[in-house]
Amino acid sequence: MKKYKIVCMCQIYNELRKGNLERFVTYVKPLVEDLVVYDDGSTDGSYEYMLQQTPYVLRGTENDFANEQRHKQLLLQEALKLNPDYILWLDADEVLTANAADCLQKWCTACEVQQLDGVCFHELNLWRSHSWRRLDSLFDQGWFCRLWRVVPGIHFYEPKPGLHQKPHPVTIQRMAWAEDIQVLHYGFASERNLAYKYLVYRSHGQRGYNMLDRLISEESLTVTKVPRELFPEGLWLDDEAPQPMKFVESLAYVEQYREEVFKPKFSIICLVYKSVGWLDFVREQVLRYTDMTEKEFFFVANDANTAVLSHLQEHYIPHYIHENTPKQQGEWYVNNVYRAYNFAVSKARGDFIVFINSDMAFTPGWFDHLWQAYNGANCVASRLVESGKLPSGQYGVEKNFGRDYASYQESQFLQYACQLAEAKTADGGLFMPLLIRKEHFERAGGYPEGQVAFGSDLYRPVIARRGEPCISGDTALILKLQAMGIKHQTAFGSIVYHFQWGEIDSPESPETPVRPVKVALAMAAAVAPGLEDALLAALPASVSLGASAADNPGDYAARARSDLEEQYPDTEVIIQDATRLPLIDPTRYTIALLQEDLRASGTASEQQEANLRQANRLATHSIDIAHSYAEYDFTIIPAAPDSGEKWRQLLTAVFQECMIAKQEQQAKTARHKVSIILTTFQRVHLLRWGLWSLARQDIPFDFETIVVNDGLQDETEAVCNEFKEKLNLKYVFTGQRNLNGQVVWRVPGFAMNIGVQQSCGDILVIGCAEMFHVNDTIARLVPPILENPKLLGIPTGKDDRDGRFLAYINNHDGASDPDSYDQCAALTVTLPFLMALHRSQYVAIGGYDEDFVGMAYDDNDFIQRLLSNGCQYCQTDASTIHLYHPRSDSYYVSGGPPEWEYNKHLYFSRIGQIVRNEGREWGVIKYTQVKEVEKFVKLNWHEDFIVHLAGLIRPRVYVELGLYRCYLFNRIIPLAEELIGVDISVEAGQAMLSSTKTRFFKGTTQDFARELAVRPLQIDMLFIDADHSQTAVLQDFTSFFPFVAPHGLILLHDTHPKDEAMMDPQWCGTACQAAEILAQDTRAYELMTIPVPPGLTICRKRRAQLSWQEGSIDQATQQPGK
Repeated sequence: MKKYKIVCMCQIYNELRKGNLERFVTYVKPLVEDLVVYDDGSTDGSYEYMLQQTPYVLRGTENDFANEQRHKQLLLQEALKLNPDYILWLDADEVLTANAADCLQKWCTACEVQQLDGVCFHELNLWRSHSWRRLDSLFDQGWFCRLWRVVPGIHFYEPKPGLHQKPHPVTIQRMAWAEDIQVLHYGFASERNLAYKYLVYRSHGQRGYNMLDRLISEESLTVTKVPRELFPEGLWLDDEAPQPMKFVESLAYVEQYREEVFKPKFSIICLVYKSVGWLDFVREQVLRYTDMTEKEFFFVANDANTAVLSHLQEHYIPHYIHENTPKQQGEWYVNNVYRAYNFAVSKARGDFIVFINSDMAFTPGWFDHLWQAYNGANCVASRLVESGKLPSGQYGVEKNFGRDYASYQESQFLQYACQLAEAKTADGGLFMPLLIRKEHFERAGGYPEGQVAFGSDLYRPVIARRGEPCISGDTALILKLQAMGIKHQTAFGSIVYHFQWGEIDSPESPETPVRPVKVALAMAAAVAPGLEDALLAALPASVSLGASAADNPGDYAARARSDLEEQYPDTEVIIQDATRLPLIDPTRYTIALLQEDLRASGTASEQQEANLRQANRLATHSIDIAHSYAEYDFTIIPAAPDSGEKWRQLLTAVFQECMIAKQEQQAKTARHKVSIILTTFQRVHLLRWGLWSLARQDIPFDFETIVVNDGLQDETEAVCNEFKEKLNLKYVFTGQRNLNGQVVWRVPGFAMNIGVQQSCGDILVIGCAEMFHVNDTIARLVPPILENPKLLGIPTGKDDRDGRFLAYINNHDGASDPDSYDQCAALTVTLPFLMALHRSQYVAIGGYDEDFVGMAYDDNDFIQRLLSNGCQYCQTDASTIHLYHPRSDSYYVSGGPPEWEYNKHLYFSRIGQIVRNEGREWGVIKYTQVKEVEKFVKLNWHEDFIVHLAGLIRPRVYVELGLYRCYLFNRIIPLAEELIGVDISVEAGQAMLSSTKTRFFKGTTQDFARELAVRPLQIDMLFIDADHSQTAVLQDFTSFFPFVAPHGLILLHDTHPKDEAMMDPQWCGTACQAAEILAQDTRAYELMTIPVPPGLTICRKRRAQLSWQEGSIDQATQQPGK
């Protein structure tokens, strides 16, 4: 019996910590040939563990739970590389029942015999136990298609974010339901697992019984014992049946696991001891340039002075206090530094540690590049730019951007870092910032307690005294890690500035005599006697606003607001009663403390409900109260001895949240950089006017101007030099392809991509040389993008088609004439003649598609993809005009030359594909980026040929697979009796001419083939021009061959590409390979290929040479090669 190759694919995230991964590997790996795993940013060792189990591990660098469907598509693509016969899909908390190996093979055979696409297995949901499964509330009705037969074209629907999507590929249509093999699901087998699921789903916005509460609700709990024989050997555990819990009891155990579920995955650690200035500087830098999702950042006050300790406490800055003994304090100071870092690691809650110094400044993406460079067997350092105060080390760059935080030249450093960054990783480097797995650090024994004397045993080191020959404690740690197989590497994309000896060389901060007030309390004494006093005692820098039961709520709120403004203006957070008082000051961060369950008592209050909606955060002491107000998220702090500490933790998180929000607000204004990028091609005279009108503007942002000359080495650079200082202008020449004397035009998208890659701004203003700016366009286009990065800022615009406006400004030294402006045609400002957008949106879609090597449509494609990716236009009052230059009359009316038609075809063929240029560098200067012009000459000769052929044959039924815009199809209509066109694009059907003879089938070619299997049709002429891959062409040929009439014709397009470049999937693909395979057995047909690119293969279905000699052969059931 044939043994089928089965590959299992699985998505994981921190499954080792949940106890799932080892079980999964033990019981699933023996059933299949290979495991293919997508790790969704695990930090608990799951990624490293799976690297030991299979070479096929895909790694995501951030947890992207809502994009499960996209991850499945990536897994499927990777699994298909292994040429499996079947794919088994399981989650890491699942295993198959006993005897699965034989059952899987039997079902593979059944699929082949019965032509099934997949097999569904029943889900046995183990419930708070290891041997009892749940039956009620739909828990026993889970049947999922787990075993997928691999067929050509197997795929998911276009992946999109969101939970609860179709779990198997769309190509699976015919399924069987297996009774002899089931799935043991451990995802509900413990309170811990249930809490994980409940909290994660809730954090992603799931609400209601069906979408969330069903996970822990047990009001109708019904369980049954799973027979022992269903468990693989070693998994059976005979335990007691779970007893039903009340919902509030379930919420209680969920709450117990909240801290574990949401614990940080990364701990960023910094030491500080004497300078409040450096403390605030490095904190502000980290929070500004680091996405703090799943991260904690804390200081270790290492023998710190009183000023530092007070500042940390009163500003709710996360910290731990480390005090060395008097004897240790007398040692070389570096010894106490290493001790403090070891102490910090012992306090860190993250799976990974990032060590930083207090005298460092950061860049966007510094952390992300460290994490992306992690491979499971390394620790990763940033590349440092150092002030030159001390000599630098390996990969370090000595360049002075300031030697203390007061003289720091941030914008200049960020621009330099943008140029310096490289997407590579190299062995060695400096030692901080350093990302290291906590388990690796601890297994290596951490840092030695000082510098290590030469020749000393690294594991029992002799600590050197100051002045003695030694190796640094950092080097000692790296050597110990290397002995464990952990490499020390540098991520060249993570750029950090090091002031060098910043805190050491700074003066000691004096203690501040006036204590700040950061937190104000407003409590109703009648509700919680003593609570306010307890909070005042527990919370530093707090004050009471003096509420009493006798106060009128409205009068009290007004008085309290006045006190805040006059006496406590620095107060950032208000903690107030959620029921009796209106919000004291909605402009300040408010925590509403809910102590009364008015809903349960039937006395719901409008004031309470309004406060809950408007407050920034909600807290309560009771799970029951939180349950009554289930639509809200509460921090639950029960009245207990440790409640004061929990309130301090809450305030610490709130103050960090406030600081991040403040950073983001600042970034929307002063900290933004705008890159104005203009492309030009032999438009010197118009470029001068464009730059002149830009230079007149008052631009309220840090900005740069980049002019990309994609033409000749003409006077463009000289014009740019005129405005170099005024516009902070950088000139880039990209016309190297023209240096041989033959000018080759190309769409400006190539130049724009290069300009974007050369730029540093997070806001891009893109445009062309011939745009004249009538008012302060930059100041008007940019602000909407600061508020919402998904907006596209567009101006009002005119098009100077007859040159009237250009003549006027030429004759009047740039002064514009309102009359001539108004008389110009309207400009299509929804195309990027002049547009502002966020850099992230440009990069997210892969920039301009560099396959558009013809003429036009590149802008249409670019904008369509931005809109499809969620961007929206924002009309501003910026005003511009497109200056006159000669254009072809047909430019606006009836299309253009073959180059035009090529780009037009490419544009329509790629609609729906948002991201482009994947898997290749884009926005780089290349000498051979544009294909030969003759590539466009008469590539569509086949249309005339096929029309002539149809005119001779006069097919009764004509079928075309892949319509594009129906150019050929519509020409065949007069020549056939019945015509069917098949395409997945709605636009293709809209382009089909209306006729009683035509029919449009929207769907894949295989969808249509399945229809023919039910309602057969005899085809006289079949044109195959859909997917051009070898697999797809062969599948289309074999699927439709039985329905082709005796001596009917099958035409295969793109079967003779000019060269390998033309075998790109967006051109001819590998259709030629399909023709070569079909030529190996021509007993049922004959074929020949016309060797003119892109090629056309003509196939005649026949047994006998002459049509009248076919006899009684039932051609309708013929298969090729039989």
